[in-house]
Amino acid sequence: MSSLRKFGKDTFIYSFGNLFIRFISFMLVPVYTNIFSRHEFGTYSLIFTFIGFIQIIYNYGMASVLMKFYSNDPDKKSTVITTAFISLFVTSIIFSLFLIIFATPLSSILFSESRPDWFWYIAGILFLDTISVRALIIIRFENRPVLFTSIALANVFVSLGANIVLVYQYQMGITGAIIATLMASIASFLLTLHVVIKNLDFSKYSFVLFKKMMSFGLPFLPAAIFQIIMDLADRYLIDWILGREMVGLYNAGYKIGSLMLILTTGFNLGWQPYFMTKEKDRDAPELFARIALYVLTMFITMWIVFILFGEYFIKFSVSGFSLIGPEFQASAPIIPIVMSGYIFLLFYDLFMPGIFFKNQTRLLPLYRGIGAISNIALNLIFIPKWGIAGAAWATCLSFGFMTIPLYFKSQSLFHIPYHGKKMITVIGAGISIFAIQSYYHFDYLKGLILFVIFIGLLGVLFFSELKNKSKL
Repeated sequence: MSSLRKFGKDTFIYSFGNLFIRFISFMLVPVYTNIFSRHEFGTYSLIFTFIGFIQIIYNYGMASVLMKFYSNDPDKKSTVITTAFISLFVTSIIFSLFLIIFATPLSSILFSESRPDWFWYIAGILFLDTISVRALIIIRFENRPVLFTSIALANVFVSLGANIVLVYQYQMGITGAIIATLMASIASFLLTLHVVIKNLDFSKYSFVLFKKMMSFGLPFLPAAIFQIIMDLADRYLIDWILGREMVGLYNAGYKIGSLMLILTTGFNLGWQPYFMTKEKDRDAPELFARIALYVLTMFITMWIVFILFGEYFIKFSVSGFSLIGPEFQASAPIIPIVMSGYIFLLFYDLFMPGIFFKNQTRLLPLYRGIGAISNIALNLIFIPKWGIAGAAWATCLSFGFMTIPLYFKSQSLFHIPYHGKKMITVIGAGISIFAIQSYYHFDYLKGLILFVIFIGLLGVLFFSELKNKSKL
């Protein structure tokens, strides 16, 4: 099997598992938007915005550290895993105790409600996920796709089942949604615990290695904080400028648009371990260029499908439940905007080889910081003028602002001969279809014709690759 085909296979397997884990929030949109009011869904959104932010603090770059040190020296994997997990365990307990102790004032400040019980559950979720998510990294490196996917499926079924029982059947509202997430976290923790225990050897804990890990990993912390600001700060700004109900409306459309984030994250699960093994491969630059072209084409195609047919998709109803509840369907126009932002994020991931190969991770906070600062500034300008659409555009553009300088720096460190003409043609076709559909609002039949024309363009563009597919 060729290197490129193996990459595609591995990426598909692990993306499939990760897709299910992250697909929970997507699948629960019909439950929440058909049961919650806009105000309730807005509060729910702020809670999980906070969880997303604080997870970065709990992790402090340790995911990237594990991948880097484990892949560089597999013979010392027990030392690497022991050092990483003991550190994570201790710090996670400290962070969770802080959340529990200050639960009442934190809930009042962040959610405008005195609900300390929410923070008790959140503290548990964050502790359990910190351990289980890092254990999944080990499973990936051990090349155990069946176990990885099984854990992902278990997480999904527990979360979905618990939400249906607690939120839908027993009408427990936001509290039920948080408890359901906690139950899914417990399931993942228990299913991954044996992986951690098997690799732990307390006698091999190394403080010297820990300092090296922190030297490599800590630059990811501010970068990740900036990233989460770009992803989630708009909810709090909308709450401040437009009110809690508009947060709920915005988040409904954003959840659907984040399907592209699910795919981007799934791709990166396979991409990072893959490119790090190709540092000394002479054919790596051309191989990376081909991967970039093919993956970009796939993502643009997905984007176009949503541009042309997304409205029909979100209004599709089964037993009175539509993908987005009727009260939230006004958020449909922001979906393709959100998706376009995550295409920029795809480029950001594709441009990583040079940064990793030359150990320039200290630059990542700079690029993420550019994105975060521009995101907040653009949100403050755009939201008062264009409402939730302005917030979506602010996020999209901020992803672009952080990706463009990264491209030039990465190319100077490790040049990749990207297929520029083909990539520009694919992107241009996608932007053209977005502009046409935004202006004319084609019906299903005309949209189908436009999509067939796009597929025909791809056929012409990739004719030579199709003739030589045996070489892929």
